[in-house]
Amino acid sequence: MRRTPFRSTRFGAALGAAACASALTACTMVGPDYRPPQPAHPPGWIERGDSAVQAEPAQLQDWWRAFRDPLLDRLIAQALDGNQDLAIARQRLLQARAERDQIASRLGPTVSAGGTANALRSSRALDWPPGIGQSRTYRLGFDASWELDIFGGTRRAIESADAQVDAIDDDRHAVLVSLLAELASDYAELRATQARLQIATDNVASLDATRRLTERSERHGLGTSFEVAQARAELELAQAVLPPLQANVARLTHAIGVLTGGFPGALRDALNAPGATLPVAPQLPVTLPSDVIRERPDIRAAERRFAAANAQIGVARAAQFPQFAIPLSLGTTASLVQDLFTSASVAWSIALEGTQTLYDGGRAKAGVSAARAGAEAARLAYEQRIRVAFREVEDALAEIYAERDRQAALVAAVGSSQDAQSRATRLYRNGLSEYLSVLIAQRATYRARDALMLSKLAQVQGVIALYKALGAGWRNDAPVAQADGPPPGPAR
Repeated sequence: MRRTPFRSTRFGAALGAAACASALTACTMVGPDYRPPQPAHPPGWIERGDSAVQAEPAQLQDWWRAFRDPLLDRLIAQALDGNQDLAIARQRLLQARAERDQIASRLGPTVSAGGTANALRSSRALDWPPGIGQSRTYRLGFDASWELDIFGGTRRAIESADAQVDAIDDDRHAVLVSLLAELASDYAELRATQARLQIATDNVASLDATRRLTERSERHGLGTSFEVAQARAELELAQAVLPPLQANVARLTHAIGVLTGGFPGALRDALNAPGATLPVAPQLPVTLPSDVIRERPDIRAAERRFAAANAQIGVARAAQFPQFAIPLSLGTTASLVQDLFTSASVAWSIALEGTQTLYDGGRAKAGVSAARAGAEAARLAYEQRIRVAFREVEDALAEIYAERDRQAALVAAVGSSQDAQSRATRLYRNGLSEYLSVLIAQRATYRARDALMLSKLAQVQGVIALYKALGAGWRNDAPVAQADGPPPGPAR
């Protein structure tokens, strides 16, 4: 290290040269600049009926309120406040922001401070070199290193990290969209399962009454023991339907408890209170295909990942160019502690270092090829995500319209089967018909009522799936504040 009396003009000139070198970092950025894609989309939906209404994004924010179920509203409010998946997504966003700040810090110098105190005693038993006895050295100073981003590798890395932060933020919104849909769907399935359990219980009661009727008919010589045995078997089969439905009610109750941020049994009493019914499916909302591209968080996340991958091409290209750095050292060195703070003890050094890889076996070139392939894969993933989104909307619409037609037939079937059961039971009670007619009518009534409830559930879940496919609800997520720590580094 060069030692010289401190001269502010010399050191200032050296710093000025370093500043000029660092100014070069703003001149060039290799790699392609990102241009947002303009994806193609169909002009409208194929599966669109007369009942669909045009909905604006703002109207889709609180879409679950269209079901007019106060308990569902409260459950979703609890989930927005306490769901663990949402909390995890928020922490991942904070992690991504901190990692972005780590990358941005490369644009500035790294400065460290230190001090040493050395004592040395040389051997005096050597002829050569002659011993110098004892010596002491003290040093205080600062060391700095500044890697110059002349070709923009670090700035491209920051650009990529910024896009990744945006993508993870949209992932957080996608978690919210899925949470809302899953909670509403589980709630609807719970209400439908409770209704199916009641239908099955009614069927057990009806079959038990029929069993007693067959026993009475046998005692009066109007029936046979075979009919009694058949009635008992039918009753036992109907009773076997109840436990799986009860288990499904418990499973859905547990799932809703966890989705709202609690434990499985936290909402048992509220969810099993008497009188609750399956929510009625509201009028269908439909937006334009271009709105789906804009509103769905997973599509926006895919676009941001394409931007991040595009910036990585610049990072890989910059690795093919020379790398420059400015090492700087400033401190005081003396043999006596009291001399450390004199101008004569000041020593400094500054340099401009440059390195260029001459041969790496094709590693840097392969890195560029890999980055280009990654960017193209991200672009294709973005386009595929758009196509999948359109398919999900069309599938939901097709399901809703199909169930609507099915429900009309099932409503008629329930009415006809109940009428047939009433007539068959009356004829059998009067000895004018066989038990088989009653059994067939009872089976038909149960199947029709159960199928109708399943159809109503499918229609409600189809509407929920449509809201999810439209990307509805993500605006309910509050912004995540910057975590405590150093401010973000300089951006591009």
